[in-house]
Amino acid sequence: MGRKSFWIRLAGHAGFAVLLVLSVVLAQERVLFVDSAAQLFEMIQRGTFVIYDHRYTMAVTQLLPLLGIKLGLPMPVLVILYSLSAPLLGYLAFLLLTYRVKDLPLALFLLLPLLCIRHTFFHAISETFSLMIYATLLLALLRHRKNTILHAVGVVLCSVACIFMHPIGMFFVLFLLGYYLVDQHFRPSPALLVGAATLVVAVIVKMSLSSGHDDSYLPSVADFLYYFSHPGEITILHQFTIRLPDLYLYPLALYAIAFVWHLRHRQWLRLGWGVAFNVGFFLLTAIVYHADAGHVAVERAWLPLIFFAGVPVACEIIPVYRRYTQWVALGAFLLLLLAYGKIADSSKQYRQRLVWLKTVVDEGRREGHRKLVAPLADVRDQFKVQSWATAFETLILSSVEGPENTVTLYLEEDEPFNENHPDYEVEDAYLAVPWNRLWNYSTLDPRYFQLPTQRSTVIRKSP
Repeated sequence: MGRKSFWIRLAGHAGFAVLLVLSVVLAQERVLFVDSAAQLFEMIQRGTFVIYDHRYTMAVTQLLPLLGIKLGLPMPVLVILYSLSAPLLGYLAFLLLTYRVKDLPLALFLLLPLLCIRHTFFHAISETFSLMIYATLLLALLRHRKNTILHAVGVVLCSVACIFMHPIGMFFVLFLLGYYLVDQHFRPSPALLVGAATLVVAVIVKMSLSSGHDDSYLPSVADFLYYFSHPGEITILHQFTIRLPDLYLYPLALYAIAFVWHLRHRQWLRLGWGVAFNVGFFLLTAIVYHADAGHVAVERAWLPLIFFAGVPVACEIIPVYRRYTQWVALGAFLLLLLAYGKIADSSKQYRQRLVWLKTVVDEGRREGHRKLVAPLADVRDQFKVQSWATAFETLILSSVEGPENTVTLYLEEDEPFNENHPDYEVEDAYLAVPWNRLWNYSTLDPRYFQLPTQRSTVIRKSP
């Protein structure tokens, strides 16, 4: 495959190069948004990893910004490092699969989820995207089976990385183990046995540690029965239908290809496993996210579909038609460019959001007010994305120009709004998040954030 493999590798390198460039150019839009802004802020404050809901694998994508914090690098660099972390992880996995494992279909498979990403790109913690990277590495280990201790350790590490990255990671591991159990006609290899044992133990540990937040990814039997009898309340299906032509046509096309392939070759077990698992996952996702219409939540909900649909295509079909692989690579790269264009177009609303925040921050600073409070009801129309993390977002956004320029804006959700709330009078504290409002100045790292001793100033929308 000499010449053909060159073009495949080139397409992969180019695809990741564009992704990395986008991650730098749109770093502020990616990082100064809800969870990633909160995590970067708390990493600076604590000087260590910030792990929510026992998702310990998140430490991998926090390593670069945390190293930058330890070195005292300026805030703009920290933002870029955090934005680059998940894409760089994907590129490292691409290099490993391309040059060490020498599995080019799986190497390109790492880029496949980007076809179904628009708004999720602006969620820089990238839990689901990172999860798919670990799942692809697990797929490579199962696909290139070796009965060695090192191989078994790799299966354990990748399985644990998936399960402790995000609650749906357990479904990725289950799908891959089931797929390869069927592939071996129910004759489990040592790798499958190790993977199965790891899955059981890791899920038990994860569920014993999980908060109510993570438990919500496993609806009860009562939830299933309720929503089956009230399908009209599963409003997320409407969002899926709307975005079908743009985002979810890709997994459906891959499903169709795999379905026909299995049917023609009478691979009934693979066909049955694929249909049963994917229909089950689709229904589970619809129930879990039944009423969530947010852009990021909807995309993340259905993003795994492209992974589950792509596995049989990458592992069974492309190797058979390897003489056409370079054309597959070229087509994938062109589709990626189209997807990247859609990502760039989606960036407009995130850029406008930052412009609005910067306008408020600059006006407050010019008037000598560095601690601002605004009633959410007043700004909801112009503040397109409601965010509990606005205080963190504005702290980072303003300190990009230097710690002495730090300004914080807190959006007050309480209604009716009380302009004389006692918390606004505290001069050596700032407001942070609704469930933990008052934070003392002493917690701020002066290398990055500096606030004057003053009461909060209430700003209202102009009549």
